[in-house]
Amino acid sequence: MIAPQRIAPQPTLEPRRLERVRHATQRRTRRTRRRLQRPVFAVVTLALAVLVPLLAYVTLTSNVTSLSFAIVRAERERTALANDAQRRDNKIARLQSPERLAALAGKLRLHDPHVYAVVRVPEPKAQPKPTGLAFFGTWFSSGVK
Repeated sequence: MIAPQRIAPQPTLEPRRLERVRHATQRRTRRTRRRLQRPVFAVVTLALAVLVPLLAYVTLTSNVTSLSFAIVRAERERTALANDAQRRDNKIARLQSPERLAALAGKLRLHDPHVYAVVRVPEPKAQPKPTGLAFFGTWFSSGVK
């Protein structure tokens, strides 16, 4: 039979050296992880460097386009309102024309007055200011005097 081989116990590392070894291992692991992530980070950074200005350009272009459409729409509306105002002014001028009014007066058998009457209207009397409970009623009135 073969006798089991005895493994000699390794000498224990002092705590300070053990801490240094653990720190070196963690550092090596972090460095390796960063090295693997570096190409991904570079691709993402490049994509952002290209896409952000492109998106800004598209956004600004769409904003300029929408503003130009709004200007065209406003000009069209202004032209329509000006035409409508011109038509209404023409209609008012036609309805107020002295010839038309004279023709309407002739149809209704109206004539110019031969005698002018002057009527005197009496001066209105001043109303006394309200006092007592009537004074508070003026607060709730609708402003009609």
